[in-house]
Amino acid sequence: MLKSIIALVVTLFAGWVGISIGHELLGGFPEFGAVISVAVMGTFIIYFNDKKKH
Repeated sequence: MLKSIIALVVTLFAGWVGISIGHELLGGFPEFGAVISVAVMGTFIIYFNDKKKH
């Protein structure tokens, strides 16, 4: 349960940072936050699934 809460908080923070980067640095592209969030959560899924197999 703790891992899922940590993954949620990190994903939300990464999405928030991605929105800021997309809006400020990429010229009004806040959708970049969603792209970053999906990438971070995909990384967590792969990492936790590999960790269970070992």
